[in-house]
Amino acid sequence: MPPYLVFLVAFAAVLSDAAIAGVWVCKPCESRGECEAEPVDYCIWGEVRDACNRRVCAKGPGERCGGSLNVLGQCGEGMLCKNDICHGCSIQTMQCHNN
Repeated sequence: MPPYLVFLVAFAAVLSDAAIAGVWVCKPCESRGECEAEPVDYCIWGEVRDACNRRVCAKGPGERCGGSLNVLGQCGEGMLCKNDICHGCSIQTMQCHNN
């Protein structure tokens, strides 16, 4: 494959990844109160902060997580995001996922 073609394919891949990530970039909080507002739903797995520092519900065992800027969410305490799935045991409920 010609070198310029390899460069063009790599460049297009980077641009498409940046465009997809740009869709998920959140808007910064306009006030401290907005960042500190409680999540709408009860958070069985606990709370975490999103990329814009808002309080959001954490993901639980076996749920999808991670991605660019953690768009799929972050795991609750006691769990680790591995291959886009929360693994380990939730400190909140002691429910586990180990696969």
